Amino acid sequence: MRRRRRALAVLTCVFLLAGCNRQQPAPLPPLEELPADYSLEQAKEDGCVVHEDGDIASGQEAWEDFLKASSAGKAAAVRLVNYYTLDDPSRYDPDYYESIKDDYPLLYVSDLTFDGKAYTVSSLEDEERLERTFSCLKYFEAEAETPGAAYDSYIRYVLVNDDAVTWEQLMHGVHSSQFGDYIPFCSVYTDYIYCE
Repeated sequence: MRRRRRALAVLTCVFLLAGCNRQQPAPLPPLEELPADYSLEQAKEDGCVVHEDGDIASGQEAWEDFLKASSAGKAAAVRLVNYYTLDDPSRYDPDYYESIKDDYPLLYVSDLTFDGKAYTVSSLEDEERLERTFSCLKYFEAEAETPGAAYDSYIRYVLVNDDAVTWEQLMHGVHSSQFGDYIPFCSVYTDYIYCE
């Protein structure tokens, strides 16, 4: 019996040491220290949550870890990267397309943090740090809004200050903002489920 306990104690120590030696991802540099040529490929290597043209492309595991921690009320952080390209040039007015084509592709980097109470999105604009804070991270799942959409349904996580707000109310606020109906929000994760 004593031998079994000793063997069990040794095995427990081995597993604990193995867990301690497991490589943790290196902390990402502050936004202000990112190189000017920070790329989509580097963002993926860094484990960022990457959206390409509005749809999740990489970093789902990092997002799940963030959700798990924040849902448990624990402090958490994740880096978000949004990458945009121009689609078919024929969909644009030719003069407008010529005026914007050299600006693409575009890459935006922001940090999402949860301090146990509120969510903050931080980004840089003209080397100035911008921060927006929200009280709720809301989950939306629904069918495509229009019959001709390329996707069947979607999943969205959106930062808001009213947990009862609907996606339709947010979109109505965007489209009628000139009437003062805009509801502050920030979409941080989108996964489109495409038609087969």
